[in-house]
Amino acid sequence: MLNALISLLVTFLLSRQMVKPISLLRRGIRELTDGNYATRIHTVGCDELGQLSHDFNHLAARLQQHEQARQQWMMDITHELRTPLSILRGEIEAIQDDINTANPQTIQSLHQETLHLQRLVDDLYALSMSDNGALSYQKERVDIIQILRDSINQFTQRFHEQALELNTDTLLKQAVYLHGDAQRLQQLFHNLLKNSLRYTDSPGLVHISAQLELDKHTITIIFEDSAPGVPNDSLPKLFERLYRVEHSRNRTTSGAGIGLSICHNIVTAHNGAIQATHSHLGGLKITLRLPL
Repeated sequence: MLNALISLLVTFLLSRQMVKPISLLRRGIRELTDGNYATRIHTVGCDELGQLSHDFNHLAARLQQHEQARQQWMMDITHELRTPLSILRGEIEAIQDDINTANPQTIQSLHQETLHLQRLVDDLYALSMSDNGALSYQKERVDIIQILRDSINQFTQRFHEQALELNTDTLLKQAVYLHGDAQRLQQLFHNLLKNSLRYTDSPGLVHISAQLELDKHTITIIFEDSAPGVPNDSLPKLFERLYRVEHSRNRTTSGAGIGLSICHNIVTAHNGAIQATHSHLGGLKITLRLPL
């Protein structure tokens, strides 16, 4: 009789010990479902239930980070849209109220703000298409060095106007062929050039190099710029679709933090790799590796 009571007591205690963490997990899942990403579960022990609780907390933390990033990104996008729209509205209302006239200078200003809006909308559309895997790729045998040089030539004047030296002395002279989409590769290089153009202090330096790794059948292309740099904790997040560096790197410039995410998707579609590190020039170093 005593043994039976002891067995019942032990069974009750063990079942209670198992049921409690399961109940906590169920409650936590309901909290996550309701959008409370700050919820956490107290983990005890190293058994499977303890590991499951730990995994739950990790998932909740990731969801909370993504939600915070989404909210910040929406604020940034709203700001990016409001600024040119406010300028357009102000100038148009000034013309309507006869405070200003529709002279060539005013029309040029309106046109520039319209182009700014168009670029932002185009970037948002490209990112959406890229994330959904809907970007079309027409791959063929292309000269990657020629595409890179053509892209650089299109930006040379803009770099000069911002007192940024564009150094391509170590760029390969010979043609390098790979299987890729010329239009998307050009978009990749344009985004990287715009990134350096937007976030490098004047006067500054942007260095672009390329080298072959024949033993690995790859080409490595590097974009480096001078100060300001990127904080250590931001480097792994630069290619996330909702991430935007704050503070010094973009303190006075516009930008919705879209370009590098698109770059990552384009490189991935070409079976390549892209990495962000600190540059010895004081800014950012972007390394591309594409298979030949």
